[in-house]
Amino acid sequence: MENYLQYLNQFIAAIHDLPDRLAGVLASIQDPIRSLRNTLVATNILLGMLVVTSVANVYMLWRNGRKK
Repeated sequence: MENYLQYLNQFIAAIHDLPDRLAGVLASIQDPIRSLRNTLVATNILLGMLVVTSVANVYMLWRNGRKK
């Protein structure tokens, strides 16, 4: 019975430690996410420029095809 109570106390202590451990994990993940945010902004800008260029290219090809 004593082993069972000791196990139960350890289990409850482990449950109480979970928020602190999760906070530590989130803090260690947050720094790389900050640097990825800048990369994501730059990637989205480049992707937007690619889409605009592609639309302009398709329009020019369509306009030149209509003239012939």
